[in-house]
Parts: sequence; structure tokens; C-alpha cells
Amino acid sequence: MNNDKNPLSPEEERLAERFLTWLLQEVIPDDDQNVGAGIESHRSPFQNRDHDPSSITDESTMQNRFQALLKRRIQQEIQENPPLFPWETTEVWEYANDPVDEEADSRVPIYVWLPQLQHLRLPVAISDVTFAQLFVRCQQLLRTSLRQGERLVAAVEGLFPEQTEELNLWTERVLLWSTSRSSKTLIEPSEGEFPSSYEGASPKQQMLLSLLAAKEIVESLSLNVSASHPRDRRQWLTAQGLLQLEVEYRCEAELPQLRVCCQIPDGGRVQLRGEGAIATGQRSTPGSVTVELADIQLHQTYTLEVHLDVSEQSPLVFAICPTA
Repeated sequence: MNNDKNPLSPEEERLAERFLTWLLQEVIPDDDQNVGAGIESHRSPFQNRDHDPSSITDESTMQNRFQALLKRRIQQEIQENPPLFPWETTEVWEYANDPVDEEADSRVPIYVWLPQLQHLRLPVAISDVTFAQLFVRCQQLLRTSLRQGERLVAAVEGLFPEQTEELNLWTERVLLWSTSRSSKTLIEPSEGEFPSSYEGASPKQQMLLSLLAAKEIVESLSLNVSASHPRDRRQWLTAQGLLQLEVEYRCEAELPQLRVCCQIPDGGRVQLRGEGAIATGQRSTPGSVTVELADIQLHQTYTLEVHLDVSEQSPLVFAICPTA
């Protein structure tokens, strides 16, 4: 250490002296003369800026003594105030949701998939914010074994907390209406006397609109194939262009298979998942990607994840259910 080459600023000197004051709170035995000498040698540069560097004949010895003292001081501090586990204290801890997951969710660019949702058969438009909430929840529920009505209630109950009973009632009506209006808008604005926007609707109207939207999203993301109906197709309008896919059910050597051909509008990756099996295909430019799984299980839900380069970790998820 040479103060002529590395002069301390007033602020640095003040901090150094405060640190040494804390360090020297340790009681030093009277017979430990070397430690005391080491302390004085080390603190002298801070107390006397005009000291003679030649008075320190062995800087490494001084540093060793100082490090030993520092170690002893820290050990004493830990012994007097040992760290405790949360359950060893009387303080009540509240564990919030994982902040890393929340931050990741807030960055996920799901809006690349939302253009399709503006073309659903709804009596009035729904805002992108509400659509995004329903879209994320519906994709999560595609992986479950819930029945259709249960799935719709679960998809929208986050928007209408503590109203499960009323949601169940409206869900039954939505499913009844949909059986007779497969090729039309499920409800005409005049029939329900809906306002011009979702935000201007009453709470009951918003509940009905949310259920209708959830039903349309789930059906758009669900494909069913079988021996008698071996192919199913979907189109999905993205911010990058039109995504098209065709699912084909095959049976070769008495082993059922799934084959999915996708036309992606941008570079990306397609992944077909089943229990214990994954098939992946990718390309860096728009075009065709095909994935296959052999020896599949009937009546089991398989998921098809479409990742576009612009969507990062937010895939578009389809559910595929092969039956006999």
C-alpha cells in the first residue's frame, strides 16, 4: 500500500476509519502484542497521511494479521447474532408469487396471437386486455381433462370471482344456444340488447360475452380425429400472417399415428407432445413444418405448440384428441 501513488479521498478516509472502528470493537487480549502492532501498523496510514512508508518492513505480515483480525471479528459477530431460519423467528412471513415468474409473464408477447380473436362470432367486440386474459387461461385448460362446461367456467371465473353459481347457469345457456347456431353469430346484438362495447355492458352481459369468447377460443384450439374422421384443419391469423395446420390420423400395422403439417408465417418451431413422447420440427423462414408421433394412445389429449421467432416463450397451443 502506498498512499503517494493511491491517495485516499476525504470520503474514502472517513469510510475506512469507520470500518476500523467497527473492527476494533473486539476485545484484544493484553498478551497479544503482535495483533496490536498489526492494528497500529494498518490504521496508521489513515491517521497519519504523512507517515514514512519505510516504517512498514513487511507488508505481507501486516496484511495477514489484519485478515486474521477481520476473520475473528466476523466470527464473533456470527456467534453473538447467529442467522435464523424463518421458522426459528416469531416474525410472520408472507410468501408472494414468484416475482421471476410474474416478471416473465408480463414480458410474454402473447399479442402476436390475438388478431384471430377479433374474428370470433361475438355480438360485440372485446378489448385486447380481456381477450389476452381469456386466451392465456383457455390455453392452460386445454391440457386438463375437464368437461366442456367445467372448462368454460374455469376460463372466466378469474374475471368474476365468487360468482360460480351464476357462471354455471350462463354456461348451460351458452352450450344450448351453440347447438342451434353452429354457422351463425351465437347471439345477435338485438336479442341480448347488448351495448356497442364490452366495457359498456352490464356485469351479466360481460359474463355472457366472456363465456361466449372462451367457448370460441377453446373450440378454435381443439382438433378431433379418428378412423372415420382422419383429418381436421385449423387456420389462425397471427400478427405475422396466417398460420395453417392439418392433423391426420393414421393406422399403420395396427399402430395409430398422428401427423401434423403446419404452414407457419414466420421462422419458428412446432412441437407435438404426448405422454412420454415429443416430436419437433423447425425452420428459419416461413413455410411447411411436419411432425409425427407413432404408437399413440387413443382418447388421450396431445398438444401441438407453435412457436414463432417473434413469440419467444409464448407458444400457440392446440389440443388434439384421437379417438377410435
